[in-house]
Amino acid sequence: MKPILLLSAAALLMTSACKNLPPFENLSSNFVVVTKYDTSVDFTTYKTFSIRDTITVITGDPRDSVWYDANAQSIIAEVVKNMKAAGYTEAPTHQTADLAVQLIGIRNTTIYAVPPGYWWGYPGWAPPCYWGYCGGYGYWYPYWFTYSVNTGSIVCEIADLKNANKLGKINILWDGIGSGQIGSSTSFIVNQCLLTVDQAFQQSPYLKAN
Repeated sequence: MKPILLLSAAALLMTSACKNLPPFENLSSNFVVVTKYDTSVDFTTYKTFSIRDTITVITGDPRDSVWYDANAQSIIAEVVKNMKAAGYTEAPTHQTADLAVQLIGIRNTTIYAVPPGYWWGYPGWAPPCYWGYCGGYGYWYPYWFTYSVNTGSIVCEIADLKNANKLGKINILWDGIGSGQIGSSTSFIVNQCLLTVDQAFQQSPYLKAN
């Protein structure tokens, strides 16, 4: 896979100077959704749930803490819709709920450093001996090309409030996680979060109140 990555990065850098790249949203795909759950739990023994009205945000900026605007509320509402479709009833307060539901958003920037390689890795270029130099190990580049990729994740957790006092702790019963590359478009990010929520519940048929 590495040669393909290098070739793709090189092609991107070479073509971006002469042609405008299409919007990121036209190049990206949906988040990859993964779900995990406690296989010892019978989810039909829980009937009610309570959900936080904000989304915890984790980024490289220490000032980030919560996401609470209309976009965040639309994602929370999507979770509520799926919980109700699974047969659970929303409790008036978390003190009366069997299950606690919370959302966490994570955003990272990954920086890649790519060496140009042997003439950008393209076959057919002249070896060093062609130019009269046959020593060493070929071409040496005293620089690297760097590029960054923004990635994000949305995490939905369901915790056990019903048995918290008996267990002396709050157990996480289920996690739904969607991750992928993101751009700067808020509408794209929100849409991916909504799709993640729906997909996570769809691939969790055991998550039913009855």
